[in-house]
Amino acid sequence: MVTFITLITIIHATLFAFDDYILNKRRDLSRREINGALIDGLLFLSIVALTLFTTFSSLMGNVYIALSVLSCLSIIKNELFYENIPRDERLVHAGLYVVHPLILYAFYRSWEMSFFTINMTYWMLQLCYLILGVKAISYHVIYWNYMHETQEDKLRKYESIKKD
Repeated sequence: MVTFITLITIIHATLFAFDDYILNKRRDLSRREINGALIDGLLFLSIVALTLFTTFSSLMGNVYIALSVLSCLSIIKNELFYENIPRDERLVHAGLYVVHPLILYAFYRSWEMSFFTINMTYWMLQLCYLILGVKAISYHVIYWNYMHETQEDKLRKYESIKKD
């Protein structure tokens, strides 16, 4: 389990970082994509936080499974928003769609087996993963809402200037 959770976490983080910090900047994200990614991230981080700060029980396991299903559906819904994205970005998204349920499964099994309670090093690593996730969401909010101007924003600005 140690090897699996380590490997799947590294793959997930690498694909996510490449997509979010490199590929998304190559094209202009729509407002729906920006908001959708925020929802996806918050759902995922709530699941990670659940495994970090609660003890496994039947009820909490059901909550975890419900949140995981919502999280998987949430990332799939993004395909409705993506228009004309490059092939390399589609491949990264496909990888993320495969890895997402795997990492959710790895966290669930580790939590169920009290792996993070027994092995504090991995609990700390998962805490770091949560912190990196919060950092990624903060970056996403700041960059896409305050620093980057979407095509929609540019068009509205152009139309308002044109009217004046």
